Amino acid sequence: MIIGQVASPGLARGPALHCDCARKQVAVPRRQVSETEVQGEIARFDAAVYAAERKLLEVQESVRRSLGTDEAEIFEAQILLLRDVQLRDEVRQLCLENRMNVEAAVDEAIKRLMDLFARLDDPYFRERAADLHDVGRRLQDHLEENGLPDVPVLHDGCVIVTNELLASVVAQLEGHGVRALIVEKGGLTAHATILARSLGIPTLVHVPDATRRIRTGDQVIVDALAGRAFINPQAEVLRRYDRLEDDLQAHQGVLKGLIGLPAVTRDGIEIKLCANIGQTADAVTAAKLGADGVGLYRTEFVFLVQDKFPSEDEQYRFYRATAEHLQPGETVIRLLDVGSDKPLSYFPLPREANPALGYRGIRLLLGHPTLLQAQLRAILRLSASHPVAILLPMIDGMDELRAAKAAIETAKAELVATGQSFNPDIPVGAMIETPSAAIVIEHLADEVDFLSVGSNDLVQFLLAADRIRGETPSTYDPLHPAVIQVLATLARVASSKGKPISLCGEIASDPAFTNLLVGLGFRSLSVSPGRLLDVKHAIRSTTLQDAESLAGEVLAMCSTVAIRTQVEDDWERRRPVSSPEFPTSSLTTSTTSAEPRPIIHDVVRQRFESPAGAALASLSYVIEGERVILDHSFVPGELRGRGIAAALARRALDEARQRRWKIVPRCSYVARFIERHPEFADLVDRQDEDQE
Repeated sequence: MIIGQVASPGLARGPALHCDCARKQVAVPRRQVSETEVQGEIARFDAAVYAAERKLLEVQESVRRSLGTDEAEIFEAQILLLRDVQLRDEVRQLCLENRMNVEAAVDEAIKRLMDLFARLDDPYFRERAADLHDVGRRLQDHLEENGLPDVPVLHDGCVIVTNELLASVVAQLEGHGVRALIVEKGGLTAHATILARSLGIPTLVHVPDATRRIRTGDQVIVDALAGRAFINPQAEVLRRYDRLEDDLQAHQGVLKGLIGLPAVTRDGIEIKLCANIGQTADAVTAAKLGADGVGLYRTEFVFLVQDKFPSEDEQYRFYRATAEHLQPGETVIRLLDVGSDKPLSYFPLPREANPALGYRGIRLLLGHPTLLQAQLRAILRLSASHPVAILLPMIDGMDELRAAKAAIETAKAELVATGQSFNPDIPVGAMIETPSAAIVIEHLADEVDFLSVGSNDLVQFLLAADRIRGETPSTYDPLHPAVIQVLATLARVASSKGKPISLCGEIASDPAFTNLLVGLGFRSLSVSPGRLLDVKHAIRSTTLQDAESLAGEVLAMCSTVAIRTQVEDDWERRRPVSSPEFPTSSLTTSTTSAEPRPIIHDVVRQRFESPAGAALASLSYVIEGERVILDHSFVPGELRGRGIAAALARRALDEARQRRWKIVPRCSYVARFIERHPEFADLVDRQDEDQE
């Protein structure tokens, strides 16, 4: 068993097929060219750009015919990159100044631009580097003239195993019978992943050494629910996945049936369920799945794909193309949030020691009024015909908020002077993503029409913890008690002020958190398009009473571990489909450890522990007279699905038999474990059950 990250959910099995889809190892020819040859190299480049664009338009049209206009929009970004003046100028300059052949110049220019994207803080925009790589590879193919085909000869029902996957490759998989994808790299918002989801191909990404561990021809089960794959699985594994396939097929039918239904709890509490988007393709997907609107439109991508600041008219056209798909739902457009942590190549800024804390968001915009006014005018013009709202990023207090609102009034006055129409009552909201904004929330709420919680940055700043993984473990955790307390306060204050408040960070997109967020008081969530139906199912599967009960229990806790245990236990009870668990020792292979993890009984702390480096799984208990209450189990996210919880439960029950304990399985996982293993049923103190 090997572990990965779910990028496109589902379950599949089939023979493995290695595919060098990104063709990273192909050597790019490098040579010096004479002065007389330079213009010829540039001409070759222009011809390659023309040919690559024509080919890309063919792929786009093919996707439009097979999957629809929505998915075809994904390739718009690559077409824009091919037409990018900055890319062309960079290649020409390298050829002219360095006397470099065009293949080497394209390689160098693409690497420079990819490096720029890779430095961005937002993972959504970091993953756009894959589009650049795809564009560069297409250009190299046309320069080689006899470039290799994009996709190898595929066998019906195969599982593709690759180092990296590109959108243009995924677009060609329809009709080839590909069952699943296992990728060593990749990302959740990469275009290749979005297309895989559209095609319904289960996909795992971030699977270490997959191309080394899996050989072509190996039989593979891809569990893109629990985030794992089995290589040449045993008969018991196959039998359990036969049962899971039946359960999953039924659940997928349930999710599809939710399209068009409201996001409402079982006792009638309505939750506004919107989508986070970065470009038109995301809006199309959200509309298809029945989103209530756009809760967060990141406008950075409009700027990142340009070689200069887009004009007011260009921005208007971009925003209009996106907003049209969600009408009559509202599109909340966040103003440009760039700075030293998200640089624009054509907008040089001074280097900062702590860029995420520096000159970014509304701070930067207020310092560049020309840039701010152009964007505000574009949004205001759109408000004349479409329901849109303005969202102010990185607000830290009243002074910034009032300065931003004054800028909006200036933009309105400029439009009045030129006779252009707009909605004079366009809603204006503030993002709550700094501790200072959270502290003065009562004052901010008085001066805006709505609030939006950017939980990703808020958690990072509250805990002084980087949310981007480095070489050392991060203490970033949205279930820290301080975070939970702040979220509860924000929801309470917004309600008391009569102001709508939405949560748009990553935790909003995880159905495991939905019950808690509803219980804390949030009645509006903005999630990634691919998780809309999963979150809607979680909303429609709970009641306000259950949600508030969970929130009350969590708010009384002062331990992150205890909170996570409580939330995970709650999710285990509600999870619509669960993957089977297996003994870790016989199945798991991992870069961290392939050995069985020892289970230690810590009598002082009253818990059974399974240490794994910095991570620690545990099952705790409380002694009450002659009874032992097994009350909490906890397995870190990176270790879930490896059978550790089952091993802890078995060890605790074995010891209970040896010590002649009568147990009370308050932990829901242990209770379910005993149901599956009735040989331990005689240990349970039935008196407790009778009293309940």
